Amino acid sequence: MDNNNVEIHWKLFYKIGAVSVFLAVLVMLTEILLTALPDGARVELTTEQLFNLYNRNWFMAMRYMGLINIVASTLMLPVFFSLYGLYRHNLKVFASFSLILSFVGYVIFMADNTTFACLELAEKYFKEISDAKKTILLAAGEALIAKGASHTPGTFPGFLMGEIAGILFSIVILIGRVLKKSTGIIGLIGCSFLLIFEVISSFIDTLFYEAMIFAMIGGITTLIWYLLVGLGLLKNSK
Repeated sequence: MDNNNVEIHWKLFYKIGAVSVFLAVLVMLTEILLTALPDGARVELTTEQLFNLYNRNWFMAMRYMGLINIVASTLMLPVFFSLYGLYRHNLKVFASFSLILSFVGYVIFMADNTTFACLELAEKYFKEISDAKKTILLAAGEALIAKGASHTPGTFPGFLMGEIAGILFSIVILIGRVLKKSTGIIGLIGCSFLLIFEVISSFIDTLFYEAMIFAMIGGITTLIWYLLVGLGLLKNSK
């Protein structure tokens, strides 16, 4: 395949990456709106409360266990691959490492997520009559929550890899001279603040509400970064 055909295929993929990042932004905005709904507040639930939520409103229960993060992180895969494509000539090694790290983070996050497993346990819990078996199901659910609840030590490795990949891609943008430097700076700020939030929320429970300041700043900044990356991908797809 000659170079012209390769570039044509990459430009098509840039469009796919742009659409994916805009959809990811829409999904993340939806997550923010969901917090205003009943059952949307981010409060700590016991296993029985979570099972009751699954029984009453399965979508909000799965969202509590990270369903929105699954959708958003999946949509970001073609975005990171598109960024690799933009910088595959002048920063190939750095861009390749950032891409690999983002995929590793995604795989770890998906492996740790237990939202669908909790759904199955909740269904069994309300079908089961024996108190002894219900106790076993509650114990199993507690283990799944410890492993898969968002912003806890169980999900920290996946989020850690993802945020570091975002920081590295921001540095690539900053020094790569393809997208604007301001895009790299904004991404660097957003991903760094979200990484700080993940560390505090996962390991310092007493400072969770203070950590929300980092989450708000990082979240808004990251959304702006995504939009700028999407616009940059569209520009380079022409």
